[in-house]
Order: sequence, then C-alpha cells, then structure tokens
Amino acid sequence: MTGPTPRRTPARPPARPLTRRLAGPLAVGLSGALLLASCSAGPGEDDGGVPANPHGITSADPSGTADPGAASGAPDASGEGPTPGPASGGSASGEATAGEAADARADQRAVGAAAGRAASFGFTNQVSATDAAIEDTRQQARLRQTNTSGTTVDPAGCKAPLTAVDWSPILMAGADASRIDFGSESFAGTGTVEVASLEDAAVVRAHRDHVERLVADCPELTMTVTDQDLQVSTFEFTARASAAAGEAVDSGLVWTRTPAGGGAQTTAQVLIGQTAEYVVMVSFIGGEDVAGQEFTTMAEEILAAAEDAL
Repeated sequence: MTGPTPRRTPARPPARPLTRRLAGPLAVGLSGALLLASCSAGPGEDDGGVPANPHGITSADPSGTADPGAASGAPDASGEGPTPGPASGGSASGEATAGEAADARADQRAVGAAAGRAASFGFTNQVSATDAAIEDTRQQARLRQTNTSGTTVDPAGCKAPLTAVDWSPILMAGADASRIDFGSESFAGTGTVEVASLEDAAVVRAHRDHVERLVADCPELTMTVTDQDLQVSTFEFTARASAAAGEAVDSGLVWTRTPAGGGAQTTAQVLIGQTAEYVVMVSFIGGEDVAGQEFTTMAEEILAAAEDAL
C-alpha cells in the first residue's frame, strides 16, 4: 500500500522514555479494569511513563504486566531506543546480522518491518517482549478471564461484550508471537505491534464480532473496578469504530476512558488485520489525537508493513 511521505509525530509535551515493562494485552482481565492506567493516571502518568495499553482495557493495571526482563535492546536512561529490526527470540533487537534475520520466525520479521515503519515516523524508542514474557502474559490472562467479579458495568448487559474484546494476537493459544512497544520523545503515549500465527481463525472472527457488538450496543458505559487492594475506581468509557479504511485493516476500534468526577482522558486506537496464516495488531494509546487522521494513517501503514513482510 502506498503511503504518504514519512512525517514527524504530533508535537506534544516530551514523554518519559519507555520502560522495560510492557503493558498486558487487551486481555488484561475485565476484573482488573478496563482502562485503569494506575487507576486514575492519564497518558504518561503511570509507572515509568507508559500509559495503559489499548489492549489491556480490562486490567487492574494495564500499565505493565508483561516484563521482558533483561531485554538487550531496551531503552537506556537517556531514552534512546534500539535501531528497529527483526525481533530475535522475542527480545528487543538492535542491528540484526544477516544470519539472525534469516533465522527469524515470520512473526519476528513482520514485527521488525513494522518497527522500521514506526521508526520512519519518528518512533525510535522501541522495546520488544521476550517469549517468556509473552507466555507469562497468556497465563495471567487465563487467570483473569476466570474471575471478573471485581468489575461492574452499567448497563449490565455491556459487561459481556466488554470482557469479550479483552483480547490481542499474542493471546492466540499455541501461536508463535512477537510484540514491540514504541514511542518517541515528542509523543506522550505508546504504540504497540503484535503479530501471531493464526492457529484458530474462528478466534479472530469472534473478536471482530465482539468489537462490532461493543460499538453498536455499548457506545457509552460506566465501569467500576475493585482491585486486589480493595481500591475502587470508576470510569466513563466510550467505544466507536475507527475511521481506518486501509486494505490491511479488518477491524478497528477507538475507545476512551475518563475517570468519573474528572481527570485526564485516555484514548486508544486499535487496528487488527489478518493474512492467510497470521494476525496482526497495531495500536496507539495516549491523548485524543491518537484517534485523529494522522495517527490513523500511521497505524494503517505500520499494519501494512507488518502484513507485507508475511
């Protein structure tokens, strides 16, 4: 797909560098809290400056549940990230050798291509999840999905579709999967790319259906979450379809979360695409501008770059 000339990311107050903690997937269980970025923090205000992840909308702490540990290419104290390249074994990657590139799995190569396209837009602070971190995220997600009692939703009928969209590609059971988070000094938010082998196409179809149901039946809802420390937080939540219309896009969701009683609004845009053998997700989370045309175009192009590499 032919895209516009690479551009600078929107001018925003400098964000703190990405940390080595990665937010958990859209499956950061509803019992935790759909959009609890440390309960009430706005974009860039929670742990390490990494806001709630767009596919962690049902987590008590979507700001960081998958820790890549000693990822070799994690940004250092200066905030400088590694040069994008094919992810190796799920860890953050710098300059990949020809041999490493040849040995990389298809999902790793696709994430590397997406990382390169993201870097062309100025998102050069990048860190990848290790395979161990991805597996840990899957295990945590399974636990969260079995207990949603800590969350109430009004209207009550919206709890089911909200819980159902709590999913992202790296949660595909048995799949080879890679993930990278990215940002820049001028963007107070986080972008994410996930690629996973398509072990069960029905799972992706169901996710698309759940997104459509949430947008159609629950465009506005109120969610109250009680965390493990019995702290209660309430949020006003909205959901609408993304304006993305690129050929690579099969599903697009924009959601917002605002603390009840006032506070910073968090906005996320999540695009999902599918090839014959893989599923890809690209997302941005931050301020309201991530739902605008510029970020929509960037997300479309990053998604297309990943799919073109598969």
